[in-house]
Amino acid sequence: MIRLIASDMDGTILRDGAQTLPPRIVPILRELIGQDFLFVAASGRQYANLRRLMGTLANDVDYICENGAFAVHKGEIIYKATMDRALGQELMADILAAKDCEVQLSGVETAYIQPKRQSYTDHLKHILKNNITEVDDIFSTSEDYIKISAYVHGDGTERYLEQFKERWGRQFLLASTCPHWIDFIPPDIHKGRAMEALMDILDVSKEEVMAFGDNYNDLELLACAVESYAVSTAKPEVIAACRHTCEYVEDVLQRLLHP
Repeated sequence: MIRLIASDMDGTILRDGAQTLPPRIVPILRELIGQDFLFVAASGRQYANLRRLMGTLANDVDYICENGAFAVHKGEIIYKATMDRALGQELMADILAAKDCEVQLSGVETAYIQPKRQSYTDHLKHILKNNITEVDDIFSTSEDYIKISAYVHGDGTERYLEQFKERWGRQFLLASTCPHWIDFIPPDIHKGRAMEALMDILDVSKEEVMAFGDNYNDLELLACAVESYAVSTAKPEVIAACRHTCEYVEDVLQRLLHP
């Protein structure tokens, strides 16, 4: 019997670059939570951003943030992984050296940026609604490195993704989960480990988990669920790894509520 539902956000629940939940899914999630189902928002997004995204449900769900760098249960961090600082600084220098690329260094409560263009700052503040801290020297920040991302101006994301893969593919999993963004994920930091930490504290087994995803950085999360779903627009490798496919997450959740 399913007790816990975990879903990726961008590309899975949020389609075509959407920055708000689809209206149809909100009452479905509210009804599921009212029936004692557990829901985990599992994303590459920062914690503050995810809480804003979940709106009135923010206090009723758990979170896997920054591609699995940490997990939050009832407002408390119950799992946290960090990136090697020297490797992170080498990566940030390479991103900053690229003409059309900006860097974002994620901490727990804020993301640090050293912007080249005002449009990048505006995008983070007004479109994504991230918590950000502008710094003059991003290499001097003292907080643990949670995640590093590149933002690509213009339409060169795929080109830069391939270039960065050539240089960094052995040290990181690179994922472009939404337009303009490339996440660099250390192989030992992923949504699956954070999910396992949540499953342990919630006393939930794999047979009681349903999970949804669309991209490579969801594979470990999906492996934690006996009922794994790839959305129809997912990467072929993700579809192959899942037990089921679906058009929309809310369709499956509606059937779970009303078989």
